[in-house]
Amino acid sequence: MPRTKNTTEPEANRVQIRGLGQLYRRQTGGSWYVSFSLNGQQVRESAGSIKYNEAVAHLKRRISEAQTGTFTTVKAERVLVSDILQDVLDDYRLKGRDVGKSAGPIITQHLIPGIGSQRAASVTVSHLRHYISAQRAAGMSDASINRHMALLRRGYSLAVAAGRVNASSVPAFRQVVLEENNVREGFWEHDEYQRFRDALPADERPVFVFGYWTGCRYSEITGLRWEQVDLARGIVKLRQGETKNGQARLIPVGTSGDLYEVLVSQQSRHALLCPSSPWVFFRHGAITPGRASARRGQRVVEIRKAFDAAQESTGIAKSFHDLRRTGVRNLIRSGVPQAIAKRISGHLTDSVFERYNIVDETDLRDAAEKLGRYVRGKAAGI
Repeated sequence: MPRTKNTTEPEANRVQIRGLGQLYRRQTGGSWYVSFSLNGQQVRESAGSIKYNEAVAHLKRRISEAQTGTFTTVKAERVLVSDILQDVLDDYRLKGRDVGKSAGPIITQHLIPGIGSQRAASVTVSHLRHYISAQRAAGMSDASINRHMALLRRGYSLAVAAGRVNASSVPAFRQVVLEENNVREGFWEHDEYQRFRDALPADERPVFVFGYWTGCRYSEITGLRWEQVDLARGIVKLRQGETKNGQARLIPVGTSGDLYEVLVSQQSRHALLCPSSPWVFFRHGAITPGRASARRGQRVVEIRKAFDAAQESTGIAKSFHDLRRTGVRNLIRSGVPQAIAKRISGHLTDSVFERYNIVDETDLRDAAEKLGRYVRGKAAGI
C-alpha cells in the first residue's frame, strides 16, 4: 500500500493520493470525500470527516476492502434485511406464486420482526444463530426454521443479483442448516381411502378423491380450473407457474374408475348449479336448481374442519399429505417407470422422490414371500 508523506491539512480542496485515488471537498473546511477506481467504475463517497488524516485512513481502508473482496458500497451498506425480504415477496408475486399461506406469514410475522432491522451487509452467522435460538424457544420446529433460513437466503441471492448487496456480505447459511427428523411414513390403504371418502361431505369429498388417485399437492388440487381438465382424453393439465417447482405437468385421470366418475359428477353439477364458476372443486351450496346460495360456486380452499370430523368418525389418523406419498407408491407398484412417476408427481430430484417412495411393511412382506418362493424353487430344482 503506497504511503502518503504529508498528512497535514492541505490548502487545496482536491488532493491526489499517489497510488490510491483522490480526496476532495466541496468547500474549504467541509467534509472530505474520496474518489477511486474499482473494476473500471469510479467510486465516490463521503469519508464522514472534516479531518484530512481520517479521510486518508478511510480511503486506504476502502482500497484494502476492494483488494480483499470485502468492499460494499455505502448504498449497499444501508440496505436492510427487511428490504431484501420484500424483494422475495415481490419475486413470488411476479412469478404468480401465492405468498399468503407460506412465504408471506414467515417473512412478515417472523423474519422481519426478528432480524429485519439489521443491515443486510452486517448480518453474520452469529445473528442467524440468535434468531434460530429465539424461534426454538418459541416452540418452532427445526424443519420450520430451515424454511425461514431458505427464504432469507433467497433474499440475499436476489439482492446480490441486483447489486444491492455484495456477495462477500452473504452470511454462511450452510453453517446454520438444522438436521430435520421429520420424515413421514404414512400411507392410505385402499379400504381406509374408501371409508374416509364416504365419511366426507359432498364439497370436500372430490378433493380427497383427486388427492388419492393422483398424489398431487393440495394447492395444486384446489386451484384447478375447468379449462385445465380434458375428460375426453383423461388428463388434467397443471400449467407452468401453478406448481411448486414452476414446471407444467400432465396428470392422467383415465376415462373410467372412481376419479373419472367424480370429475364427471363435478362437471354435471357445475353445469347445473354454477356454470360461470371457473373452479373444478367448488362449494355446491343448496342443490335445488334456481335457488340462490351465497357459497355456491366458490372455490373449496379449506377442508380441515370436514377432514378432522372424518378422522374422528372413522378412527383413521392419516394426513392429507399422506395421499401424496400414497400416490407415489401406487405409481411405482403399478409398474410405472420412476422417470414417468417423477414427471407425474412433480418431483425434480431422485433424492426427494425416494423420500416419498418409502418401503412399508407390506412391501417387505411381499419381498419376503417372493424370496421364499424363489428359494423353495431352487431347492426343488426348479
